[in-house]
Amino acid sequence: MQARLILMLSVILGSLAVGYLSRKRRWLPEKLSGNITRWTMTWVQPVLLALMIWGVEAPGWRTALLPLMLTALIAIAWPIGAFASRLMGLPNDQAGSVTLSFMFSNMGLTYGAFVCYILLGEQGAALGMIWCIAFMPMFYTLGFIVARRFGHDTPQPIRETIITTLREPESRNPLLGFAVGGLLHAVGPVRPEVAGDVVDLLVPLSTGIYLFAIGLSLRLTSVVTYWRECLAIGGMKFVLTPALGLAMAWLAGFFAMEDHTLLKVVFIQSSTPTAIMGLVLAQLFDLDQHLANAAWITTNVAAVALAPVILTIAAGL
Repeated sequence: MQARLILMLSVILGSLAVGYLSRKRRWLPEKLSGNITRWTMTWVQPVLLALMIWGVEAPGWRTALLPLMLTALIAIAWPIGAFASRLMGLPNDQAGSVTLSFMFSNMGLTYGAFVCYILLGEQGAALGMIWCIAFMPMFYTLGFIVARRFGHDTPQPIRETIITTLREPESRNPLLGFAVGGLLHAVGPVRPEVAGDVVDLLVPLSTGIYLFAIGLSLRLTSVVTYWRECLAIGGMKFVLTPALGLAMAWLAGFFAMEDHTLLKVVFIQSSTPTAIMGLVLAQLFDLDQHLANAAWITTNVAAVALAPVILTIAAGL
């Protein structure tokens, strides 16, 4: 686990740095960022998703509530983000970036699952990753729908947005990857061991390509420009979402269980910062990338500073 975490952090920091330097030193133009992201999403991500879904292990019924809770949190964050954007009087491209930053959080081994590991060991990391199962389906469905609606001067009707999502390869192909993986998992043969090696290769590769593309458009000065929006997003991530997560845990009966492991995981994963994938969607649909970049930088830096507080609260639950 520690070796994989070091690899993941190296890929994230290294890819961002190389992409950022490539633009600053004019080795590559910023306009390549969206093209690189689309290519990766169209051709690399579907294969990875199919292999991962094929090999997933079905969890117990209580543990299976974790991705359902994440699904609910993302769905609830959509109207809250849209309402907050309206209160701030933001134009469509900025409102879309704020709303997506409200919706999607950094829950994988780059933050949420790692904090679960620090507190609960390997079991915590495993439960943290089970929580994340719903992330990509929600990203490729609701995330694309919301991004497309904000990415037009006149919002598209829901039906037209769904049809476009299913037609265009960067959103259609990953959904096909999910479908193929689910079919193989349900009725196919046992996944061969070599598939695990392919996944181990494609995970850092696809992450590195995404982050290199994001590095091409990364602008650190955007934090100052969008301080008001960043404060609103931080309030959502570190105050409102944890409260919603704990409310769902109470409704699910996690407080009444003798073992509070699931409760601790829900709290930690509900307290995570903005995901880099919100910036990916901003690139794809011509939203305000600089605002999305500022939200990602500020909330992730804040999350590192707040980690001891999050761990202390989670340990006391």
